[in-house]
Amino acid sequence: MTTGYLVQPLSRIAVLALAAALLASCSIATPRHEPLESLALTERAKEQVQGPVRVRAAVPAADEAKRLFGIPLYDAGIQPVWLEVANQGDQRMRLTLTSIDPKYFPPFEVAYMHRKRFSKEGWQELEAWLHENALPRQIGPGETVSGFVFTNLHRGTKAFNVDIFDTGGDIAYRTFSFFLEVPGFVPDHASVDFSALYPPDAIADVDTDGLRDLLDTVPCCTVDRSGERQGRPANVFIVAEGKALLRALLRAGWSETAYQRDEDYLDAAEYFYGRVPDAIFRKGRDRTTERLELTLWVAPVRVSGKPLWVGQVRHAIGRFFELGERFFGVNLDPDVTEGRNYLLQDLWYSQSLEHWAWSDSGIEVPRAAPVTDFAGKPWFTVDPYRVVLWVSERPVAMSRGTRIDWHRMGMDEEATP
Repeated sequence: MTTGYLVQPLSRIAVLALAAALLASCSIATPRHEPLESLALTERAKEQVQGPVRVRAAVPAADEAKRLFGIPLYDAGIQPVWLEVANQGDQRMRLTLTSIDPKYFPPFEVAYMHRKRFSKEGWQELEAWLHENALPRQIGPGETVSGFVFTNLHRGTKAFNVDIFDTGGDIAYRTFSFFLEVPGFVPDHASVDFSALYPPDAIADVDTDGLRDLLDTVPCCTVDRSGERQGRPANVFIVAEGKALLRALLRAGWSETAYQRDEDYLDAAEYFYGRVPDAIFRKGRDRTTERLELTLWVAPVRVSGKPLWVGQVRHAIGRFFELGERFFGVNLDPDVTEGRNYLLQDLWYSQSLEHWAWSDSGIEVPRAAPVTDFAGKPWFTVDPYRVVLWVSERPVAMSRGTRIDWHRMGMDEEATP
């Protein structure tokens, strides 16, 4: 009887050992890499030069990254950025990786995250390969270095800075700002022919004073697909060229979107000027389904030669939020002025705000008597104001932004938003 009890555990151990051996045999012995030269990555790199420093940058698409590294980096939320830095000066320089992404992944962490795909020897080979191909931090006089930085995945246009310091007696640094298109992702706004939205003779060109009067003629709210049911307030106006606005939003941490414009999307979307949004941007919170969504329409108006954008910010609270899906089960923040205020302060804090002004052309709906939009979601306003933002492509110091004195609201007596 004793022998029988001993045989059974040993059999289990044998089975477990066999299973482990089978799993190990399914692992790839070593990672399979394709050389950088086999891709067109470096050919589409963007270049910037400041003094003796030249920087080239490119971002591989998901399939390119998998071919380069032999692992599905995008599936793990990792996006490699390729950089080449040439130091043509006589001082040693140092590159700060945190300027590219404060939460970047070190090479050995990337290898560890994918260790189960390989044998022990393959894992060690992956560690060595990633380490050898990582971007060096030091660039000596007359030296050119290149390599990858493993950043957090950001679909759409990749925006990042590259800060490079001189390490001589007088420490100085240069900042290179890149906005790179990544193959494989086409944002909503890329499919819009903005030049064909309005005939030239239908576009009004006004100055700042003319804009103040014109805003009284802009509808207060969006409508549904039929044009008969009211949506939510359009309480944000932005004066900016399209490229400048895109870069400002990316710099502030907003992401582009790529919705499938099927019937569900068209039924759920909010309409302005008779069409769905021309551009949609999102900003979410880590590990939650709460998110902000900024929808924008270009207006048939130019302000001192620059386009005028009409928009709204909606905040989804706690549940999955997808404009292209039906709004079943979605909670939206009923205070629509909260999103307006957030965008104002967000662009100011990210140093993209040149001027701002309050317009009394909005709608006032007290909290005690909220109304519902066409999706049945209640909303109210804290005040009747809409905000106008003049956005800059280049950073503007927070202390340099100025308010245009159209209207004052409540405690808004300071020089800051």
